Amino acid sequence: MIRSSHILIGAGAVAALYFGGSYLLKLNRLSSELESETKVSIHKVDLNGIELTINVKLKNPSGGSIQVKHPFVKMVYGEKTIASSQVKDANITVPKFSEVNLEPIRIRLAFLSLATTVPTLIKEYRETGKLNLVVHTITTINNSLPYTKTDNITLGGGMPA
Repeated sequence: MIRSSHILIGAGAVAALYFGGSYLLKLNRLSSELESETKVSIHKVDLNGIELTINVKLKNPSGGSIQVKHPFVKMVYGEKTIASSQVKDANITVPKFSEVNLEPIRIRLAFLSLATTVPTLIKEYRETGKLNLVVHTITTINNSLPYTKTDNITLGGGMPA
């Protein structure tokens, strides 16, 4: 009787390890297969600053539907964060073998705050007419697996301002 209970406990532990391990491998595979495409454009420029529009497209090439938290977007110049989006607790379903375009995210960059935090960015924009930024897209897959993508983006037409 003691032997049979030990066998059942051992079999249950092996089954839990197997299914838990396969679940973690599946999540890891989803993380490597999920693709995000981030495009940033200048929406408008006025005396107060620059308003940027960020378009995020999530692509799911896998055979299973996934839940993704609304992405958090952070813009970095050099080593400093110059702007970030709002954090939203919203789930987005990306069906299998499909793409989802998210609502555009708007971020305002005030010239005064840019001039005090990253004056080299303003100088670069005046000289070249371009902004070279690093954009981090951060989200979570199925409420458990972190996902981050980093893009180097150049904004502007290249004409000195």
